[in-house]
Order: sequence, then structure tokens, then C-alpha cells
Amino acid sequence: MQMSPCIEAPIGIGLIPCDTLIQDRITGKKSLIGVFDHIYSPRFPLVPRPFYVLVSLAGRNGTYPFTLELSGEKERQVIFQVKGKVTLPSPAEPMDMVFPLQGVQFPFPDLYWLKFKVAGETLMIRPLQVSQKASSKEQEAN
Repeated sequence: MQMSPCIEAPIGIGLIPCDTLIQDRITGKKSLIGVFDHIYSPRFPLVPRPFYVLVSLAGRNGTYPFTLELSGEKERQVIFQVKGKVTLPSPAEPMDMVFPLQGVQFPFPDLYWLKFKVAGETLMIRPLQVSQKASSKEQEAN
């Protein structure tokens, strides 16, 4: 007889930014295209093209308040935030949530942090490095 672990509170399984996320209508399977942890831009402030964040959780059945936020390390300024509630059906059924991020503005190059919080406690964190890189025209001039 297999025993499942006793999961009292939600646990984080994944926090993944990507360029495109496709979900098969028949199977429900998700495909993450262009998973990244670094963004380059010749100019700031930067508003990148829209991207997605996949959050995957498991835990005891129940409804929990959550916050997904993106903040810079230097200024600790939150540049994106969404709050809501998630209902977990059972420990045996992980819950995937997809967040489209549009119009996010990175004010300057920095190490940014994606954070997923449940009931105010940080459950998962992932770094996202945003760097300045000369454009190809600027590189040719040097």
C-alpha cells in the first residue's frame, strides 16, 4: 500500500517564465516555449514583449490567498503584482496557474525577483537578470 505524504500547507513545484505557453485543448498538457532567466535590452526603461509565468503548486485541499510579484533588487520596487485566491483540490492533484505579463516596465538594468507568496509567506522565488546590451548598430560603430 502506497502512502502519500501528508502535505499541510501548499508547496511550490515550479515558477517558470517563458515567451510562449501553449495548452493542448484535448489533453490539457502545457508546452513552455522559450524558457528564460535573462533579458537583454539596449535601452531603458524597457517594456518587453508580453511573456508568461507558470506557477505550479500542490497541497492539502483548500483555498489560499496568493500574490505573484516581480521586484528589483536595488530599489526593491515592485514593478508587477497580481493577487488572488487558488483552490487546491487535493495533494495528489498539482495545480498549474498561468499568468500573462503584459506592459511590465523594467526601469533599469538590475537583478529582478519573481516571487510567489501564499498567505503572505514567500513560497517560491526565481531570479530574472535584466541587462543592458549595446544594439548591433552601436556595436558596429565601436
